[in-house]
Amino acid sequence: MDEYVRNSPCPVPLYNQSVGNWGLQDQKLAFEWVRENISALGGDNKNVTAFGQSAGSLSLHHHMLLPAHYGLFDQAILQSAAVGALPTGTVEQEGQILFDGLVAALGIPAELSALEKVERLRAASTEELKKAGEATPPGLAFRPFHDGGKVIPSAIPLEAWITLPSSYDPNLQSVMIGSNKNEGFGISASFGELSLKTWPGLLKAIAPTPQFETLFKSAYGDPKTDKDVTKIVDCYPGDLIFQVPIERAVDALLEVKKSRQEPFRLERYHFDLEIGSTTRALPGCGSIHGGELLYVFDPPMNEDVLTATERAAAKEVQKRWIAFANQQPVLDDHGKVAIVEKGEAIIWTKDYRVEVGEGRRLSEKVLAYWEAVIKAKLERIQQGLDAHHKEI
Repeated sequence: MDEYVRNSPCPVPLYNQSVGNWGLQDQKLAFEWVRENISALGGDNKNVTAFGQSAGSLSLHHHMLLPAHYGLFDQAILQSAAVGALPTGTVEQEGQILFDGLVAALGIPAELSALEKVERLRAASTEELKKAGEATPPGLAFRPFHDGGKVIPSAIPLEAWITLPSSYDPNLQSVMIGSNKNEGFGISASFGELSLKTWPGLLKAIAPTPQFETLFKSAYGDPKTDKDVTKIVDCYPGDLIFQVPIERAVDALLEVKKSRQEPFRLERYHFDLEIGSTTRALPGCGSIHGGELLYVFDPPMNEDVLTATERAAAKEVQKRWIAFANQQPVLDDHGKVAIVEKGEAIIWTKDYRVEVGEGRRLSEKVLAYWEAVIKAKLERIQQGLDAHHKEI
């Protein structure tokens, strides 16, 4: 493994040292297995491409940034998520809440010591853990946590760490990153009733200060009808969880490309393709979160789900994913390459074309709002990290 983790200060699992983030370490072991064994199965262990969607994409972005995980793969495809999609928590705050919730859900006595509680958790059955996990708040169970630097760098928030070109795996050769047009569809239901009547309360929750409210209205508008409220709230979570983190990751990777002496390839895409059967079942859903997976994998079930035209499009998607993995350019229908430095991206259009188009879809006003939000969030996280370092 030393050949592949030559820049890693700790090319071994950190289970006995860590407090959480074991999912990332499990993935690390899997990638190490591929490096060590895939050649025996006919693969090339010096050309490993990792691609992940949603939480999988988020995981890959973490692996690129963690020194102990450098060298796990050579290329990566990030589909619909990047660091920032779920805020990296702290063990003392969000992590403790999750731990206490699991302990309570499993009926473990609160008066036991922390180590005794951990032993009880490890002794719980898979079914018991599944039920307890379902009772915890959504999103908390699988997001990474700042752990004092044992796995995740914790001197500064990880969402700030990603902006430093020196943070990225120096072995990484190529990245393709993108998202679907309507990533946030369906999430707006969690906001409850959407109307002019409820809008003041929603706005207060979204933009709690006069400064944020002004920036928010500049970015998303001031609704005049119930339909306007729905339109705004449909956009908001998609930008929060998917589009803005990806935009920040693209900007960071462009800086990585500029800083490298060795060639570094960056590809960007936008996926506007829809699935007809899904659109008929969910009118207005568009190109939803996860919708590209049927095109990327083209599983046997597609015979019953996709039309002949959609299946032909799936072959074109696969062709380009494979080209990227083989270190070939990702081309549009006319043989053109999208130059990310010029603000371009490969677009899979709604009418089944592949063309070079505009890469940055968020307006400057939307980006200005989110820049202010992220700055405030990072300041809060930094305060928590600083407090932790003072305690130790």
